Amino acid sequence: MFFGVCLPNFGKNSSPSAIRLVAENAERLGYHSIWATDHLALPPKYSYPYGRIFEPLTVMAYTAPLTERVMIGSSVIILPMRNPVITAKTLSTLDSLCGGRVIAGFGAGWAQEEFENLGASFHDRGRRFDEALELVKTMWREGRFSFAGRYYKVSEALSDPRPAQKDGPPIWVGGNSLRAYRRALHYGVGWHFTGLPPEDVRTRLSTERPPNGFTISGRFTVDLTGRTPKVTRSPLGDVRQMLSGKHGEVVDMIKQYASTGVSYFVCYFGDRQVEEYLAHMRAFISDVIPSL
Repeated sequence: MFFGVCLPNFGKNSSPSAIRLVAENAERLGYHSIWATDHLALPPKYSYPYGRIFEPLTVMAYTAPLTERVMIGSSVIILPMRNPVITAKTLSTLDSLCGGRVIAGFGAGWAQEEFENLGASFHDRGRRFDEALELVKTMWREGRFSFAGRYYKVSEALSDPRPAQKDGPPIWVGGNSLRAYRRALHYGVGWHFTGLPPEDVRTRLSTERPPNGFTISGRFTVDLTGRTPKVTRSPLGDVRQMLSGKHGEVVDMIKQYASTGVSYFVCYFGDRQVEEYLAHMRAFISDVIPSL
C-alpha cells in the first residue's frame, strides 16, 4: 500500500506557507506523494471549498524544489477544459525539472458553468477528453509528432525536452463512474476515484480485471477525530465515503478498500489550519499505517 497527501491548495486555510509546510513534512514523514487539486473558474454557488484555490500546475512546480523524493501528482487536472498541448508541455517540463516525479491525474470535469466560463465545450467533454489523452500520450512519446483528430490537430511539432520518465508521467484517470474506470484501462496506468464506497469499487473492478501493474487509487477525506460524517455527498449529490472515526475504524475501512484491490490512498485531512493539518498527517503515519 502507498499513501499520499493532498496539498492545501484550496479552501479557506489555503496559503503559500501551508502548501510549503505540508509538502516538506509529507516528505519528512514518509508519505509517497503530494497532490494538487484543480479548478479554475467555478461559479459562486460552488464557492466552498473551491472558490479559493491556487492553480495546481503552478503549485506542483512550486513544491518541486521544496522536495527531493516524493512524487508530485494532480488530483485531477480537468483536461477537456484546458489546452492539451499546453498542459502536456507544462507537465513534461515539470517532470524533466524534478527528475521524473510527476503523476498526471486527469479528469473529465463536472461543472458545466466552469467549462462555459473558460469557453470550453461541456456536452462533448468525454469525447474531447479521450482525444486529448491520446494527444498528450503522443506528445510525450515522440519528440517530433503530428496529430490529426476530430477536435485537436497538430502538424509537425517538436516537443523537447522530453519528460524524464520514459513515455511521460504515468497517467491516472480520475472519476467514479464505470466509464471513467474503462477510460483509465484504455488510456492510463491507474484509476483515481474520489470517496467511492467500497462496494461500488468492487462492482467497477468486477466488470474487467485491471492488468498487472495497474494502480487502483482512491482519494479520501480523513478525519481521525471522527467528527466528519462517514458518508457525505458531492456537489452533484453522489455518495462520498469518508475515512472518519477512531484509528481502528479508519484502519478497518482501509482494509475493506484494500480487499477490493485499492493499493494507493491519497489523504485529504480537511480544511484545517496548517498546524492541525500537520498533526493529522503525523497521527496517520504513527497510529494508522503501522496497524496495516
